[in-house]
Amino acid sequence: MAVLAAVAGGTWWLTGIDKTPGGESKRNHHLTRALRCVAVVFLVAIFLGTLGAGGLGVGSIPTLIIAPVGIALVLRSSLSELFTHGFLGLLDPALYDHRQLDPKKAQRYRDAIAHLIHHGHREEAIKLCEELKQSGEVDIGTLESTLEFLGVKPARAPAKPLVEAARLRTEGDFAGAEELLRSLLLKNPADNAAAIMLMRLYAQDLRHPGRAQEVLHELEKQPHVPASHLEFARRSIAEWSHPPPAVAEPASPPEPVSLDELLARGGFGMAVEMLEQRLQTQPDNVELQLKLAEVHAVHCKNLSQAEKIIGRLERAPYCRPEQSALARSKLASWRALAGENRLR
Repeated sequence: MAVLAAVAGGTWWLTGIDKTPGGESKRNHHLTRALRCVAVVFLVAIFLGTLGAGGLGVGSIPTLIIAPVGIALVLRSSLSELFTHGFLGLLDPALYDHRQLDPKKAQRYRDAIAHLIHHGHREEAIKLCEELKQSGEVDIGTLESTLEFLGVKPARAPAKPLVEAARLRTEGDFAGAEELLRSLLLKNPADNAAAIMLMRLYAQDLRHPGRAQEVLHELEKQPHVPASHLEFARRSIAEWSHPPPAVAEPASPPEPVSLDELLARGGFGMAVEMLEQRLQTQPDNVELQLKLAEVHAVHCKNLSQAEKIIGRLERAPYCRPEQSALARSKLASWRALAGENRLR
């Protein structure tokens, strides 16, 4: 009787650490815990009675096998929880969270934030959102959306070095742009995008075409720079180094030169610049992006740059299927034209 009482107490404690598939404790499931205790005590009593029998025969062997197996089946989930606790505690006690799972906690936090916003407590709502971001108890995306609704802009990733250099050049910080572009070329001398921007800085902004030519000569020494890129750089330096002559103040502002006129004159570098400036204010304009790719592929003989533009366009969320198909069709025709030119 003492053994059975100890088994009953141990079983009752063991079933208390069991959890549901949702992670909730079964400590308050008294009926199911009591039934499992009765089953275990019954199987243990049978097992002990069989062992205490005077003559163990062949017929008692199945009982000696079935009883322990039955006990293990009744307590399988509880034993699993017990061994999990022990294993995690052995690895690192901090890995196991002893707090009881509360599946409605996140919803209560969201309701609390909504209550604060509804009653005009903006600062308190922002503070609570920031604290929950650190604790991880509410979905980060939900908190970010709520903070943006409250006027707190999310932290942006730092700009890429080439984008930063273009910004510095646009703002007139030529020394900062030069230093940044020089550092990029020091890391990767074959970075033709950084090299071309530095050439433009020297030729157009600082009026030092000789230094732009020096950058070009260094780029020509790199083994994997396409010849089309080098040719584009040479033509562009010539354009950037010879701006149109200054004229007297006209009676009326001159008509802006159209893209088609620039292409007819052979001003391909200026045409690329005009399209890039338009795309800065209209980044979702598919026609402008297709035109820029066409200028690179057909006029500048820079098919690889056109392929990059078409690739970015096809991945853009605003590009419709019919626009994507048109872009692929144009790229195929440019490739065929480039092949014909090589055969000639």
